[in-house]
Amino acid sequence: MAKTTGRGLALGIDLGGTKILAGAVDSSNRILGRGKLKTPFADGPDAIGAALVEACDLALKEAGAARGDVSSFAVAAPGAVDTIKGTLLKAANLNASNWNVVRAVGTAFPGAAGRVENDVRLAALAEARLGAGRGSSLLVAVWVGTGVGGAVIWNGKIHSGRNRNAGEIGHTQIDFRRAAPGKLDGTLEGTAAKVGIAAYLRRRIDRGDKTELEKAVSKKDVRLKGSQLREAWEEGDELARRALARSARAVGITIANVWNILSPDVFVLGGGVASDVGPAYLEEVRKWADAFTFTQDLGKLRVEPAGLGDDSGLLGAALYSRD
Repeated sequence: MAKTTGRGLALGIDLGGTKILAGAVDSSNRILGRGKLKTPFADGPDAIGAALVEACDLALKEAGAARGDVSSFAVAAPGAVDTIKGTLLKAANLNASNWNVVRAVGTAFPGAAGRVENDVRLAALAEARLGAGRGSSLLVAVWVGTGVGGAVIWNGKIHSGRNRNAGEIGHTQIDFRRAAPGKLDGTLEGTAAKVGIAAYLRRRIDRGDKTELEKAVSKKDVRLKGSQLREAWEEGDELARRALARSARAVGITIANVWNILSPDVFVLGGGVASDVGPAYLEEVRKWADAFTFTQDLGKLRVEPAGLGDDSGLLGAALYSRD
């Protein structure tokens, strides 16, 4: 257990659709303690806020620190956020909207400055400064997990755009035949994310196809896990492999589209699906990205796996809290 005296710790809090991960981070970006809890995603903002604070307390306990040692915190939140008001506007996989998440956490840390940003934008910030994208001028992140998130990091800073929520690559329309305003149908997320993969598996099961993942995608209020997808892939589950190949193809084509427009130095691929399935998924993504680029004659497209693992979101949040 690392002992800490005085103030100066930053709390990085990664609020995911499946889990909450908090970290107590010092000024050298070392994680001194972690706290991890299951996200009460269906229980509303009060329960989620209480879980965020509890995860922070677990991280501080492991770090040998107290609430008074915290000088700043930031929440990496899924979905659209208002960074000025500290509000989570909406999140597809959480039962919370127009919720002031900074206030909810800040009541436990009254002396600390608090902020909120989108979870993938903060993970990408950490990868740009500390991880797989270190040294890049222009980085585009694609996070394939419960949903699909994205981010643009330009010269080490989050590019948030006119609406302060730029980078939502998951809501790119990839199938105009199924596209409907405000719906996941036809989007990258609706195809490539765990929610899209599970929906595809259910449709195929209803048509008589077999998969060892049937129970995981058929039970109410049960989330499909990346580890289950990896195991199904490794065991040669034909339907699971088709679902993952479909996901990777959608991600690769979308990356090619962004490359043709922006030609960034590097794409960083992360999230529960990409990370848990691993190299096989990455190679599928690279194959389709290469196939659909306009040209690579004067510069090669790079797709690199995220290098910071589960810590990217909390490290990015800690960095952002101090910026």
